[in-house]
Amino acid sequence: MNGALFYQTDPRPTGTGYIDPFLRLGTGTNNYEQGYNTSARPFQYDQKEPLNYTHDLMLGAVPIVSKNGVDYREFLLDINQINSGTGPLLSLDVLQIFLRSSAFTDSDITHQGNNYTFPSLGTMVWNLDDGVDSYIKLNYDLNTGSGSGDMLFYVPNSLFAGYADTTALYLFSGFGANYEANDGFEEWWVGKGAPVPPVPEPGTMILLGAGFLSLAIYGKRRRNNA
Repeated sequence: MNGALFYQTDPRPTGTGYIDPFLRLGTGTNNYEQGYNTSARPFQYDQKEPLNYTHDLMLGAVPIVSKNGVDYREFLLDINQINSGTGPLLSLDVLQIFLRSSAFTDSDITHQGNNYTFPSLGTMVWNLDDGVDSYIKLNYDLNTGSGSGDMLFYVPNSLFAGYADTTALYLFSGFGANYEANDGFEEWWVGKGAPVPPVPEPGTMILLGAGFLSLAIYGKRRRNNA
């Protein structure tokens, strides 16, 4: 979608500590959660502490992998759901990547009383909803257990041409507008250049694993985003 690739991950060891996240999100209002990675405090949305789970990320820390002569930046996602209510399904409704010359800090956040104003995340270089209202349907039952990983997300490296490794990267995501978030937290982290699965045939959309993780392109309830 929009030049990016999405795949189900292979099962990994489970349990807290097996991954090194740069963004952790917890359930917000009405079983929806959203937010972006930052080391600045306070949080604007549903990000979770501590600092080692939600923090700044520099472009140079995101590994580059190659497939069929095309270079991509690799991100990984781990979700948590329970088999009640909406069940193991969770929708990833908002996914955007921004670049900023430097990360903003606590001092860049202005406030008066309990009202806070947050700085811009910079230039948006990739957006899931690029002219089409889209979401990704995730199934927790495919790789159960915290830390096992659920989705690989590859963004064309060409989008980052001309940006230094010290450029701050902000990944903004929102979950639960179509399939509600019902348990635990969601975490994003960067990999170590894991092998890229084969590219799907044209016209097949994005069928991951046995086809349980798919890109859905139709209307969704809108939520706040950056």
